[in-house]
Amino acid sequence: MKKILFIAAGVLLMIAYSCNPQEDSIGEIGPAPSNGKISIDASDPYSPVFTATADNGFIFQWDLGNNQHVMGQKVSAYYPFSGVYNIVCVISGAGAQSITVSTTYKVDKTDPNISSKPGWKELTGGGDGKTWVYNTVITGDDHYPDYCFQTYNDTTYDYGDGSRCWDPKNSWGQCVGITPDVNGEMVFDLVNGINYTYHHVAGDEGVKGTFILDWENRTLTVVNPYILDYNIECTVPEVTVTGVYNIMRLTDDEMILWQNQTNGTGWAWSFKRKGS
Repeated sequence: MKKILFIAAGVLLMIAYSCNPQEDSIGEIGPAPSNGKISIDASDPYSPVFTATADNGFIFQWDLGNNQHVMGQKVSAYYPFSGVYNIVCVISGAGAQSITVSTTYKVDKTDPNISSKPGWKELTGGGDGKTWVYNTVITGDDHYPDYCFQTYNDTTYDYGDGSRCWDPKNSWGQCVGITPDVNGEMVFDLVNGINYTYHHVAGDEGVKGTFILDWENRTLTVVNPYILDYNIECTVPEVTVTGVYNIMRLTDDEMILWQNQTNGTGWAWSFKRKGS
């Protein structure tokens, strides 16, 4: 009988304990960022350096006012055209607490050297505009056109003849035989701005946007519209929608863009200057 009473008392004690509200042990969240500010080094007026600082802040997310969004405490961008640009930085700290700081940056006059700068000259035809089309003269095995093709994601691999995986001749082929934009065109120009126009077929109205050329890091970002067949079958939409491409080759007559789409697969696009 005593044993039964002892067990019953234990059960009641457990029930009573479970009914009492228990407080979770939560670590103390650190202080939010404060005293945020942006400093500007305009030694090169067309490529200023922005630095954000804040007490207790350690993540820095920027909107550079030119459609460019980057991360890092110290960042830079190219502003070739005159105007006033709104610079915004979100500074985050412990517990996802954040503050927003902003400033403006003024460019007094257009960079007179933009049309002759490496990369800009080749991409835009010296600023007046250049039209790029698919390099359809290249054909691959199994009758796949390989002007828009799958590759390995290791762009440094040497096939023994100096070529890399992004070279068209080393493609895996495509998922479809003919691309929807096979007769499309892309126009890059610097006429009163940084302009990009996509044409599904030559002569249509086109879709207009802009682009960001980071020649130092060899990247091209297409903003608003898209490159030819940016979302062809087998590509990864989450990657292509970013519009960010590695420039693997860019000359007056040839351009190859590439993206690392997954851990094992990349995609490349091979273009040539219209008329070449």
